[in-house]
Amino acid sequence: MVTSEEEIARRLEERDSVRSARRSQAATTVGELTRRHTELAGQLAELERELGEVLTAAGDVIDVPELAQVTDIAAADLTRWRDQATKPARRGKRTRRSSSKNDTKGNGTGASAEPPAARPTVPESAGTGGVAVGVASSG
Repeated sequence: MVTSEEEIARRLEERDSVRSARRSQAATTVGELTRRHTELAGQLAELERELGEVLTAAGDVIDVPELAQVTDIAAADLTRWRDQATKPARRGKRTRRSSSKNDTKGNGTGASAEPPAARPTVPESAGTGGVAVGVASSG
């Protein structure tokens, strides 16, 4: 027997209402958990700031290794909290100006045919991350 159009519509509506209720519940739960997460993250940041201030202020009477030993708190955590308190607030990302070397490779801008200036070699310990930096040749 073939199901009537009305019965098909009723069945679809029933399924859609169950799905809609589940979607609504999921969205509500995610929204509430996100709100709680944001509140707790703010409280945690404030607590870590306070810890850092106390650690910095007490630095002249007790150092991190001794404090770690007597409190059973990891020295790495104590150091991180202390260092966070002494760092200046981070500013937004800096943007770099576009390099002129991008314009010298035949893009029709009439760039100079002069070779790039020689750059000095930077020692590996100067923070190049293990990348070899050499002198650009001029010929």
